[in-house]
Amino acid sequence: MTTPDENHITRTSPQRMVKGILIVAITLAFGAAIIIPFWQTMIHNPPAAETKKLGPPETETGTQTSINNIEVVVKPQAKSNANVSAGAAPSGPATTTSPPGGTTNATAGPAGKPLTILAGASVQGSPNFDPDTITVKKGDKITVTNKDTLPHTVTSGTGPSDPNNAKQFDTSIIEAGATADIETAKLNPGQHPFFCSVHPYMTGKLVVQ
Repeated sequence: MTTPDENHITRTSPQRMVKGILIVAITLAFGAAIIIPFWQTMIHNPPAAETKKLGPPETETGTQTSINNIEVVVKPQAKSNANVSAGAAPSGPATTTSPPGGTTNATAGPAGKPLTILAGASVQGSPNFDPDTITVKKGDKITVTNKDTLPHTVTSGTGPSDPNNAKQFDTSIIEAGATADIETAKLNPGQHPFFCSVHPYMTGKLVVQ
């Protein structure tokens, strides 16, 4: 028996139970649809965390001596990995490695005939190589200097679509201010077009006599 002051007890009906289960299931499905596609990315790219080495603080080591009751700690000198002492020449001949095509990215020995990549060469339509046609004798070395602010190459061929590009010579990437050599000993006499593989609109011609 109830009185007017008592609240009615609301019982959950089967329909409400089904609706509640559906809401929970839809929420879980929506969350899974967001997380599952990115699961592998989350595993392989965890958030950055600062690492800190644990252990006792480093202490200075050395020889402790006493001079007139004043304690002095003499630190040992760091060992040098250099095998060459001051005034002594390094032992063994210096060697350089040349990639295929008769070119090397580092200038070794005296400079060859100059070929300059001009400043602003990366801007299409601007002068790029100086000279744009360079003539040498077979066996001469060419020293390429990059005076632009961007990296460039001197690559044999008429462009990236040329099936024979880089087959005769290729300096690889020459950073701004750097130099590279081209050897012509293996080149046949005649005209050899070249271009920059980074900026293919930069073109020139090498004539071997």
